[in-house]
Amino acid sequence: MGKFSKAKLSAAAGALALAAIAAPAGVQAQDTAAPAAENLTWARVAMTRFHAGKRDRGLEIIKNYFAKADAASGVDSGAHGIHMETGQWDVIYIFPMKGGPGDMAKRGTPEDAKWMEQMIKLAGSKEAAEKIIAEFDSLIAMTVTEVGHAHSDH
Repeated sequence: MGKFSKAKLSAAAGALALAAIAAPAGVQAQDTAAPAAENLTWARVAMTRFHAGKRDRGLEIIKNYFAKADAASGVDSGAHGIHMETGQWDVIYIFPMKGGPGDMAKRGTPEDAKWMEQMIKLAGSKEAAEKIIAEFDSLIAMTVTEVGHAHSDH
């Protein structure tokens, strides 16, 4: 999938145009020194629970619109989802942050515009694309988004 913002994946899952990325509320510094940036990869993790009976439609919209718009945009975001079988979440999406934590300050990027252009093509019009995004948003009971990093050596 693409570099999702709230319209992209409503959160996905922020998600796809799903549009603003902010640090989660209540985030506290884990340590006083930031790790060396060259040894890290950053990602946004969006955990989503749909309203009862709405999971299938939500996943259908992701598959038939959001993921296709992402692939057609040529951005190669590297986003991927995990459909949960247990626990409180229906789906968890990982959105790589190629620009590191600085990605959180970006809004309305060229990548977002490319994604939306493809979404409009798939839906048939800007109004139809906005309607699909709004429907997706209405299916979500709760989304929690976290930001984290991985070290190259573990």
